[in-house]
Amino acid sequence: MKYSFSLKLVKFKIMEYIWIAIIVVGIVLTHLIAKHIGAKREIGYGKSVFWSMLLTPIIGLIITKMSKKIDIQ
Repeated sequence: MKYSFSLKLVKFKIMEYIWIAIIVVGIVLTHLIAKHIGAKREIGYGKSVFWSMLLTPIIGLIITKMSKKIDIQ
């Protein structure tokens, strides 16, 4: 019985680290989308970050790509 409790504790710790990794990857993806794509479009860096954090980085990428590119002449 003691072994079963120990195994459950290990599984809980692993799941805790997985959630931390998912959050860190989401923040990194949000920054990359906003910096490399959003900054070159009318939506801008800030709104790209907003939509990526509010929804998900994938949906934020779609919204950012739908924005028009800035004409630099």
